[in-house]
Amino acid sequence: MGVKPWKLITSALISIGIIILAILNRHWIVEAFSLLNEAKHGWLFAALVLIALSYLMSAQVFNVVLRSLGYRMNLLRLWATALTAIIISQSVPAGGVGSYAFLISNFNRRGIRAGESALLASLETLSYVMAMLLIFSFSLGYFAWRGLEATGASYIAGFVGLSVIGIAIFVLTRSEQTLHQWLYGLQQGIGRLFGRRWSSTWIDRIVDDLSRGRSLLIHRRRDVFLLVLIQLTALSGHSLAMLLVLHALGTDVSFAVVLSAFGVALVTSTFNVLPGGGGTVEAALVAVLSQMGVGPAAVPAAIIFRLFNYWLAAPLAAVCYHWLMHEPVTPLVSSKVRTGSLNAPSHD
Repeated sequence: MGVKPWKLITSALISIGIIILAILNRHWIVEAFSLLNEAKHGWLFAALVLIALSYLMSAQVFNVVLRSLGYRMNLLRLWATALTAIIISQSVPAGGVGSYAFLISNFNRRGIRAGESALLASLETLSYVMAMLLIFSFSLGYFAWRGLEATGASYIAGFVGLSVIGIAIFVLTRSEQTLHQWLYGLQQGIGRLFGRRWSSTWIDRIVDDLSRGRSLLIHRRRDVFLLVLIQLTALSGHSLAMLLVLHALGTDVSFAVVLSAFGVALVTSTFNVLPGGGGTVEAALVAVLSQMGVGPAAVPAAIIFRLFNYWLAAPLAAVCYHWLMHEPVTPLVSSKVRTGSLNAPSHD
């Protein structure tokens, strides 16, 4: 079977977008590479490895949910999926929507039903937002203890995050009949707009899958707690990597200082519509680190950290996207729906 044209176009657009972003932000990248010569390379290598492991930790969110649904996927594909989704969310305006669409498409082509794919993407987003808000809450508490103030933009981002969680909880707690009516009304509206009529079979399937997933979560609350804990660990890993970068530049600060700065940068990036953050993540890191007395090392540390955390990861994410969306796959089958094989694993 040939590769579909839209997949080739999407891959090309993502690759071109990354190249354009690199050109537009070339001064940051060039400066970061020049600063590498002045740092202790051993600590920088450790920071780079830690960031890669943090992306691997993020992939465990998908692993936990897939296993609860009876699926199995190898760790390399999960890592590539997590890395690609995170980079997409940071690379384009409304990146969260693009990341969500990528996750659903990626899981669908592996035989995972639409409703289950939506559940996977939703849980990843919700657990990330909750972990981000917990770290931001720590930042606010640490600022108060140190007698500092957070920016108004940070409070707005925190409010946006809480709103996302509230809306998701509101939707997911509606009855099956209500969800069916909403989806049917949406289908009818789109049908009238384009002058077409579609079968409502997909609505029944999605509502059934969401109901199954909701029932699963109600009976396994520990899994939800585990997802947030995984996201907290991954985000803390990135913070620790920035601490190692500072150490490589000869500056020693506490992990609490770096985690607080990273918390502000995270919430600031949630409502930023500029590709690649537009430098706002770096600026937020520099502002908070400088305010906490880090000194001149704050600027090179933020630049090098973002080089490791985003710019070096972006081309790799483009390669992973092409691989995940074009490789031949054998559809996964949930062990929970295979007759006489409730506990047997499936393989990608």
